[in-house]
Amino acid sequence: MNAVVVAVCLMLLLAVLRVHVVLALFIGALVGGVLSGMGLEGTMVAFQEGLGAGAKIALSYALLGAFAMAVAHSGLPRLLADWMLGHLRSSDGAGSRKRTFTRWAMLAGICAMAVMSQNLIPVHIAFIPLLIPPLLVVMNNLRLDRRAVACVLTFGLVTTYMFLPIGFGKIFLTDILLGNIAKAGMDVSGINVMSAMAIPAAGMVVGLLLAVFVTYRKPREYRDVAVDGGAGANGVGGSG
Repeated sequence: MNAVVVAVCLMLLLAVLRVHVVLALFIGALVGGVLSGMGLEGTMVAFQEGLGAGAKIALSYALLGAFAMAVAHSGLPRLLADWMLGHLRSSDGAGSRKRTFTRWAMLAGICAMAVMSQNLIPVHIAFIPLLIPPLLVVMNNLRLDRRAVACVLTFGLVTTYMFLPIGFGKIFLTDILLGNIAKAGMDVSGINVMSAMAIPAAGMVVGLLLAVFVTYRKPREYRDVAVDGGAGANGVGGSG
């Protein structure tokens, strides 16, 4: 079997088993290098060189932990969820304008946060485990299909850095995409990377519209489940 496939599968398996992601990456790279015939010394050299080439990216991701801890200790996500839940409980009926507005405002807000996390405030995915769990009880109250929320998050996270050369988008489009193409010996001068990525970005827009307004538009019932040590408002999660 291809050494790269073995290394990736091993890394994913370790991640599923809750092994620290850095350790899983290192073990996967080590096993893949040995299986490819590079030997232990050659594998370590290649690993160090690759890490050095991506030092900027590694540093950016390392800062996410500090940001996540700061927001988590502030308690702002839970306060937001409690405030929204209080307003929903005071609304008159499940079909009221207030509930409809809250539903679409939540989706728009999550999308905006996902977009800004890539470019304006480049924290990448660090905001998801801080914002979404406290809002689960609000989503249950709104009967909001969580698959629509997942599609909104995916759109905001992926399309932004895939199309806009700002923040993480600059790292991906300029340093990774165009950088590796140039290293391969191809001429990238005069290439407008936004024009090149416009078609896949447009596909993401179409997918988002279909998911939110067609596929996952209908209300969906979730059962409130108390979660021990849960981060959500009142420690409540849910299942469909």
